[in-house]
Amino acid sequence: MKKMKKLLCAGLSLIMIAQLAACGGGNGTNNKNNQSSGSNTNSPSSSSAVVIKLSLSQAVTEPTVIAANAFKEEVEEKSGGSIEVQVYPDNQIGNERDAVEGMTLHTVQMVAPANAVITNFIPEFNIFSLPMIFRDKQHIYDVLDNVGMDEYYQNLCEQSGFKLLGWFDLGSRNIMTVSKPINSIDDIKGLKIRNQESTVEMDGMASFGASPTSMSYNELYTALSSSVIDGAEAANTNYYAKAFYEVAPNWAIVGWLECVNPVLMDLTFWNNLSAEQQAVLEEACQNMVDLERQLYAQSEDDALAELEKMDGVNITYPDRAPFEAAAKTCYDQYADQLGGMDKIQAIIDYGK
Repeated sequence: MKKMKKLLCAGLSLIMIAQLAACGGGNGTNNKNNQSSGSNTNSPSSSSAVVIKLSLSQAVTEPTVIAANAFKEEVEEKSGGSIEVQVYPDNQIGNERDAVEGMTLHTVQMVAPANAVITNFIPEFNIFSLPMIFRDKQHIYDVLDNVGMDEYYQNLCEQSGFKLLGWFDLGSRNIMTVSKPINSIDDIKGLKIRNQESTVEMDGMASFGASPTSMSYNELYTALSSSVIDGAEAANTNYYAKAFYEVAPNWAIVGWLECVNPVLMDLTFWNNLSAEQQAVLEEACQNMVDLERQLYAQSEDDALAELEKMDGVNITYPDRAPFEAAAKTCYDQYADQLGGMDKIQAIIDYGK
C-alpha cells in the first residue's frame, strides 16, 4: 500500500505534462524515446519464469502505464520471481487491435485496449459506447465492479478466449466547439462534430442532432483551426494537454460518453498458471486498476482547474436531462445487438 501511495504521488506530477492522446490511447506510432524515458519496463527473462507481455497504447507518462509499472513490480515481487511482466507502452509491439489479435495467437499475454477496439471481437461490449448510459464516476465503477454484471461480461470474454481482469477509466467525454457555445442540446443541432471511428459512438452523437464525422486524431487541431469542422469531443485532459482550447475555446461539460478500457489476458495463458499465480495476478490487477482510476480522475480535475483559470475559454454546463432523453433513440437502435434492452436498462438503473 505504501508503494501504491508513492506511485500515486509521483504519477500525479507526470500526468499534467503528458500529451494525452485519444480515448483509449496513442496514435500507434512506435516511440523509443517514450520507452527509455520511463522506468526500465523490459528485463531479461528468467528461464524459470513465465513471461507476461503487456501491450499498452499510452505513453510512459500516462496513468495506464504508470499503473502498469506498479503492477509489474507487485507481480514479480509477490510471485517470488515465477512471473515476469514486460510492459510495452506506446504501441511498441503493435496497435491495440494487433495486440488483441496477438492474444488470440498467444504471442501477447495481456492488453488494455479501448472498448471500441474490443467490440470487433465482442460486439456486446458496444453497450459501454452508448451515450449517457452512466450518471457519474461512482455509477461507472459500481457497474463495472459489480459481481453479477462482471460475470456476464466475463463469460462473453471467455467465449472469445480472453480473461477479463478489470476496467481502466480513460475519462468523461465533453464537447468543444469553435464558434458556437453549447448551452443546451439545441445548440448542438446541425454542428459537424468529430467523433472516434465507432459506429455506435457516431450514432450516439447523431441522436443529439449533431452531424458526426470521422477523421484522424492527428488532423483534429488543424481541422478545428480552419473550421473544416464545428467541434469535437474529448476528455478534459485531452482538451487541455493538446491545447484544443486555442482553436475551439467553447467547452461544454456534458459527460456524454465514458471511456472504459477492459484489462484482458489470454485465457489459455491464464488457465496454464497455478492457482497461486492467478491469485497474485488478480490482487495486483485490482491494485493496478485502483491506481489508474485515481491518477486519471486527478488528471481530469487538474485539467479542468487549469482551464477555469484561462481567459477566453468558455466553460458551460448544459442540462444533461435532454441529452439523456435523446440518447434513448440510440438505445432502441442497438438493443437487439447488445443482449436486449434489459441489459441496457440494468446499467442505467443500477444503484438508483
